[in-house]
Amino acid sequence: MNGTDPFTRTPGIAGKAYIDNGIADEIIKNFTDEDSSKYVYKITGPRGAGKSVEYGKIIRTLKAENNWLVYPLSASGEAVSTLISKISMESFIDSKSTTTALSSTTSVEGNALVLTGGESINVSKTTTDNEHFYLEEATLTKMIEQANKKKYKVLIGVDDISKTKDMVNLLSMFGSMLLEGLQIYLVVTGLSENIEDFSSEKNLTFFKRADEREIKALNRFDITYMYEKLLGVDSEEAKKIGSMTGGYAYAYQVLGSLYYTKKSNESLEDLIPAFERILFKDSYDLIWKTLTNGEKELVRCICTTKDGRAESIKALMNNPSTYPVYRNRLINKHLADGDTRGYLKIRLPRFDRYVELWGD
Repeated sequence: MNGTDPFTRTPGIAGKAYIDNGIADEIIKNFTDEDSSKYVYKITGPRGAGKSVEYGKIIRTLKAENNWLVYPLSASGEAVSTLISKISMESFIDSKSTTTALSSTTSVEGNALVLTGGESINVSKTTTDNEHFYLEEATLTKMIEQANKKKYKVLIGVDDISKTKDMVNLLSMFGSMLLEGLQIYLVVTGLSENIEDFSSEKNLTFFKRADEREIKALNRFDITYMYEKLLGVDSEEAKKIGSMTGGYAYAYQVLGSLYYTKKSNESLEDLIPAFERILFKDSYDLIWKTLTNGEKELVRCICTTKDGRAESIKALMNNPSTYPVYRNRLINKHLADGDTRGYLKIRLPRFDRYVELWGD
């Protein structure tokens, strides 16, 4: 087709092909509603489900608001120090000085950024044995307080979160600031297993209990409508294309792009090899590597049965008694669908083909 391809494979960007599932709008509404008591949201789902797209919409929407300060942070970076650095660049943080902030078993001297309000204070202190100074939390809390006094709400965002020492430190400080009544908000995305890793931290109860929204399959009617609109095909062809995606957001974007750029003499079936190659390389290979041996065995058995009947799956397993355990794990990882009683099916399109070729 002529024109610019409206589909994209860039994480966090959906472009013209975006299908709204309402998650970002719900979170934005609850964050901005003065009567709402929602301060933390976790967005979960499998790789390629569109978590980053919803996250990006929230970040961009609130960043455009005059009374919001929005700070997206890297999941693998130094979250606390980066956040302090970002806030220190704001115009209302108009006076800064340095003071010692060291933890050491020997006598040393050093400097670290702290907030001083409207005055200029310069302090130099030498630490001695067993003296510890933890200024990051005090500095960050003071900055958030100043932002709130200036009528700003503060949103922290982390895409594809995973448990690191620095991230645990940030969340711990966040929980403390919530208890102080500060207007600070948090939205994160991540795989369920990565978010659950934080549950072992005793001081992060607020995070464990925070609202969670799962990215589910895209609506088949929305997919058909968008294909019909963006690809210029009739409803029957759009429905046929859509059925191949299984509602999986990344598959929807990939197949839409392949169809948009296909040659005039190519059919939908001609696109399948490229469709599989992209899905396998960009998404399924990463998913497969995160599974345990027991989970992989269950996936193979599900794919072998074709219809996903539970009794047929168990008959293929080396140890059928482990079925309930691995069933729940696959469901929690958003890889399997157990909504129909007595059946367990893989949620991702053509994943059975991936397992057949690469699931040894």
